[in-house]
Amino acid sequence: MYRPKQHVFRIGAIRPTNAILKPRTGNYELPGEGTPVVHPATRRAGKNKRSRVLALTVVCCALNFAAVSQKSSPSSELLNQGRKLLEAGKLAEAELVLDRAEKLAPSDSVILNLDAQVKGRLGEYAKAVALLERVIRLIPQSAQAHVDLAIALADSGDLNGALAETTTAISIDPALAIAHLNRARILSDMNRDGEAHDEFALAARLAPGNPDSYFYWSLGERAQGNFTRETELLRKVVKLQPGNVKAHIKLGDSLLHQNLTAEAVAEFRIALAIDPDSTQAIYKLSRALHTTDPEESKRLSDQFLRLKAQNSVVDQAKALANEAFHAFTVQHWRESVRLFSEAVETCGDCEIESTLHRNLGLTLCRDGQIERGAEELRKALALNPEDRDAAKALEMIRAR
Repeated sequence: MYRPKQHVFRIGAIRPTNAILKPRTGNYELPGEGTPVVHPATRRAGKNKRSRVLALTVVCCALNFAAVSQKSSPSSELLNQGRKLLEAGKLAEAELVLDRAEKLAPSDSVILNLDAQVKGRLGEYAKAVALLERVIRLIPQSAQAHVDLAIALADSGDLNGALAETTTAISIDPALAIAHLNRARILSDMNRDGEAHDEFALAARLAPGNPDSYFYWSLGERAQGNFTRETELLRKVVKLQPGNVKAHIKLGDSLLHQNLTAEAVAEFRIALAIDPDSTQAIYKLSRALHTTDPEESKRLSDQFLRLKAQNSVVDQAKALANEAFHAFTVQHWRESVRLFSEAVETCGDCEIESTLHRNLGLTLCRDGQIERGAEELRKALALNPEDRDAAKALEMIRAR
């Protein structure tokens, strides 16, 4: 057994490898690259024993920076710095900067809103809700602010509160498409499918170029077994976003349910051309070709198994990392550094690479090798910009 999570050291926390794994990217039911971020979702049983996922989109607010005073101030400088870090995907660093800005300017709605965005993307939904409630008190007639609060509330599991906020947003601005889209998704998750359908349709009419409306609408149609309608909606998504791997795979699945195998195979091939390492596309294409092209099906199946076999490398790296963690807990710094270094070498570019670089960096710092430690921490943040421990440790090193 390892020590509990709250065991904190002077410049950062280090935890057992299995307890701190995070995906390098945040792709979860993403409509496609360049679209708003989708957060962890609640799940409910759909009709015909199928399930659907609700994951409310965090929409980047239309920040009116022209309204911000032109005079340079510490809070505005921190706001600009945090905004740049967020745009670069450096979430953990952005949070540190925006928290400082919020303390300097606790009534600045722009700072509060941006800080809430970051916290939402980091999964700190309760904190995001609290910040956005403060924004509402400052600008109660902002429809977008009510939408943002609705998103945070839904992510935190409060669907009734989220629905109420979308009602307020629409009463302020009936033509705000994103308010109707998020209202539709909430209603869908509450099993109010008829109302959800109307809201999806209205959102699509108000913003016909937004693929999210069609993508999330298609999830509701699939849950009800309406595969023909699902296919129509997903075709609109891939037309608007040709590089959307997830949509091509879902479209292929929908076509298979209608026994349109050749068209389904074409969609899986497109997905695989976009992402040659997509295990989902490889597996589904292999299954779809099982009868018509058994030779290619076998080749794809072997490729799928090879990709799965790479997981054994991750297991080896985890084992070394856990040995290193044990050495760390008994303050055998050099042995811990050696084992973490070996784990990094074994891992290569495996899924826990960022975690290993971070833990190696923290251990090097404990051993007094600050510069080497900082270098490893920077590598960890480059791979996983959401790593708060690495960001905080680097900030402390810079402040030395």
